[in-house]
Amino acid sequence: MASKIKGVETRVEGANGAFLLVHGFCAAPDELETLREFLEHRNIESFSVQVAGHGTTPEDLKRTTWKDWYSSVEEGLNLVKSWHPKHLFVAGISMGGALSTLLTSLHEGIDGLVLIAPALKIKGILPKLVPILKYVMRDREVDVEKVQKQYDIKRTKYAREPVSAYHELFKLQNQARKNMSKIVIPTIIIQGTDDKTISPENGQFAFNGISSKDKQLFMIEGGEHVITCHYTRKDAYPYIEEFVSRITGST
Repeated sequence: MASKIKGVETRVEGANGAFLLVHGFCAAPDELETLREFLEHRNIESFSVQVAGHGTTPEDLKRTTWKDWYSSVEEGLNLVKSWHPKHLFVAGISMGGALSTLLTSLHEGIDGLVLIAPALKIKGILPKLVPILKYVMRDREVDVEKVQKQYDIKRTKYAREPVSAYHELFKLQNQARKNMSKIVIPTIIIQGTDDKTISPENGQFAFNGISSKDKQLFMIEGGEHVITCHYTRKDAYPYIEEFVSRITGST
């Protein structure tokens, strides 16, 4: 029976493993396209889930909560599990990193976790202001063209980000932080040093917060926030390949 969950499904005959891929805030699965291709070429199948309210319109996003986002990711995980992969991985970028952190803390049967610029903590006063701000300011305007200039791969990005969705993001981050110590599976964290969207300290924060004995943090010199769309992915992806090979026992 076909799943109702939206996303990009990549099946590989005789695959050595499978990934659930989770995109970031106000974005869509296409920001993970380069990683999907990278994995496919290495005999790894994947499902890039389209998180509820994302990849459509800001109005759609306004009608969702972080729990809806999380439900999308759970459905995506269940879909990938239904393939009965030899090895199961979860990878999330930015908000997708927070969702992946929460997912992995609550579900068994996952063999490895990849967090890319995990948005677990936003510095400053904004998280405290947003619960009030959302009633007086509906949207945050984004200069998408300016944002795209930082990257060599274009991706879907809302030009208006609902302030109410930021409030939901902060609630999600709070849940992820509360649960991150439950993570004990092998984990790698990839964080760009030139991340202008979140503090690069998020990489170290994630590393310190999870309980896995098998964990590594890789700081990518010059890496921007969405490394999957940035030229520095060439420096980041070999770490993912090495991690997957080690977990799956492949060469």
